Formats: sequence, structure tokens, C-alpha cells
Amino acid sequence: MRTIIILIFLATTIFGFFLNYLTYSRRNAPLPDNVKDVFDEEAYAKNQSYKMESLRFSIIGGLIGTVFSLAILLLNVHSHLYEWILSHTQNAYLTAFFILGVPMLAGAVVGTLVGIYDTFVIEEKYGFNKTTPATYVLDFVKELLIAGIIGGGLLALFLWLFEVLGNWVFLAFFFVLLAVQLFGMFISPFMIRIFYKLTPLEDGDLKDKINALAEKTGFKFKGIYKVDASKRSTKLNAFASGFGKTKTIGLFDTLIEKMTEDEVISVLAHEIGHAKRGHILKRTPLSLCVFGIVLAAAYFVVSMPEVSQAFGFAGANTAFGLYVLFIMVTPIMLVLQIPVNALSRRHEYEADGFSRELADKEVAISALKTLYRESFGNLTPHPFVVMMEHSHPPLTDRVRAITEG
Repeated sequence: MRTIIILIFLATTIFGFFLNYLTYSRRNAPLPDNVKDVFDEEAYAKNQSYKMESLRFSIIGGLIGTVFSLAILLLNVHSHLYEWILSHTQNAYLTAFFILGVPMLAGAVVGTLVGIYDTFVIEEKYGFNKTTPATYVLDFVKELLIAGIIGGGLLALFLWLFEVLGNWVFLAFFFVLLAVQLFGMFISPFMIRIFYKLTPLEDGDLKDKINALAEKTGFKFKGIYKVDASKRSTKLNAFASGFGKTKTIGLFDTLIEKMTEDEVISVLAHEIGHAKRGHILKRTPLSLCVFGIVLAAAYFVVSMPEVSQAFGFAGANTAFGLYVLFIMVTPIMLVLQIPVNALSRRHEYEADGFSRELADKEVAISALKTLYRESFGNLTPHPFVVMMEHSHPPLTDRVRAITEG
């Protein structure tokens, strides 16, 4: 069992590096005719340099993460932590939090050290980074607390339900995950405020145009806010998030600065298009399918003594079983993400179409090209990588769809 689990981990990791190689193989691919005007020659050379430097560092970071995770498995770190914590407490919840939390915290620190170089060296070199060290550290602490609260809460709930319901917990947790997903949609505007400052958009032509767009589309929202994204990055974005009375429109200040008002309206129309076309609800059945498959796998893995015993435990350990579960279902998730991403790309085309109906076709195309230009987007992704990883279609395909639509 130990060998099987480690081989699964290595196989999925190698597959990730293979996808990176495919991206690298497209470094000299010619630009499609309909997106050649996104960059001039100098800017495109800079784009390619950024893309390759980021890719190389991503591979290095991946290797560091792989060695770290593999060492945790091979050295039976979880079982050693379990033996140590048992000498201090018999509380099942504290024990589970400790043996999972310590390696995860260590991994987060390693990932953050890698991220520091990415942010303050690579992103800084190409003019994207605006984050100060203080903001970076504060964001890391916030992310850690949020992950601890949500992850720890779900772990505690799972352990409690396991005590009460036994193996029926896997069915019960299906509905727990569904509730968490719906609740996450409801509170998403509040979560954004943890990291960004949102201020009401000032009165003016842009606000009037947004209100007119909302009235025309029947999109009701709580407020329109400007997001202080420029304190972290120069990249552009906008969102229409929330559920019911919490619906919120957010515009990155970088978006307002670098786009015309009509282009901003086009981007926002795209986001509203997702809501009006019911894309979140349409993706729910597929999400439920993923939940079901993961929980079905959990039914067989979590309580299996051989899984825990293979890594130094005397018998089945529920918490460690959950850790191994995510290694063993990774190949399944790789397969499932193909239809998930395909559906997402289809919804992006539909949202583009919604935007095209409300704005000038050329403005919609111009807005997309500005987004890619300012973020140094990849204009020539490998088709297999798109199928496996991309939730958005390549820019050339989106421009073609808008032009021919």
C-alpha cells in the first residue's frame, strides 16, 4: 500500500511537470493573426521572457514542494507526530489537528518562501508587483487563519459525525459540502474585504453607465465598489459576486485606470452575464458529482487500516486517512477536471456573447485584449494544457467567437 500511494503521488507530480513542458514547447509558437496587435515586438519579447521565467521558477517551486511532501511521507512524519501528541493529550480532535496541522503549516511556510521570490523578484522585475513586505506577511497570516478556521472546522465536524454516524458520515458530508459551497457564494463579498479595501464608486459617467447596464439586464446588487488592487499588483480584474442581497459589483482600480469606460462596461457585462445565464447553478450538478466521487473514495480509504499502517500507525487513523485520500483521488480529479474546465470555457463563451449583445463588438474585443496585454497573458497555450487546466478559452478563440457571433 505504501508503494502504491507514493507511486500515485509521483505519477501525478510528473504529469504536472509534463504539462509545464508542453507550455515551454510553445514558447516560439507564432501569434494567431487576430491577436497580433495585443503586443508590439518589444512588448511581446518581454511577455515571452516573463512567461518563460515564471514557468522555470514554477518548475523549481514544484520540485521543492515535491521533495518536501515526499520527505513527509517517507519519514512517516504524521505517525511520529501522533506518537508525540499522544503523550500530551488523548483528545481526538486536538490530536487530529496536530498531526495534520503541523505538516500543513510547514508546507505553507515553504510555499510562502517560494512565493516571496516570485512576488518580489520576478513580478517586481516585470513591473507587476506593488505589494509591500508588510502587506505580503499580513496576507499570509490572514490566509493561514482562514484556512485554519474553515479546514479545522470541517475536520472537527467530520470527526464528530464519524463518531455519531459511523460510515454514514460520508453521505452526510455530501450535504455538508453542498451547504459550504452555497454559503461561500453568499459570503464571498465579505471575504474579499478581508484582503482588499472596497470604497463606493464615486458619482460620475462610469457609475451612471453601470447603473444603466444593471437596469437593462435586471441585475440587482447591493453596491458598486472600487477595489484597491493597485496596492498589490498592476493586473486588472472585475467581479460581480455574492448571492441574493449580498450581490456586489467590484472594479479593480487598475481596471478603471487602464481601460476606457466602455471597455469597463464590457468587462462588467461579461461578469453579469455569468450571473444572468445561471452559470454557477449550472455547474452545481458537476460539483455534486465531484463531491460524490471524492466521498465514495473516502469511504474505502479513510477507514482502511492498511493505509495508516503503511506509514507507521498501529491501526487506522481517520485524520491521516483523509490526508492520504487527497493523494489517491488526485488522478481521478485530473480526469474530472477535463469536463469541469470544458463547461467553464463554454460558460466564458456565453458570457462573452452576453457582453457582445450589450456593447459594441469591437469594444468587447478591445477590452479582452487590454486584459491580456496588461497581465501578460499567454496568447499561444498548448491545446492539451488548455483542456487539462484552463477554465478560460485562449484569447484567439474568444476573439474569433465574438467576431463571428
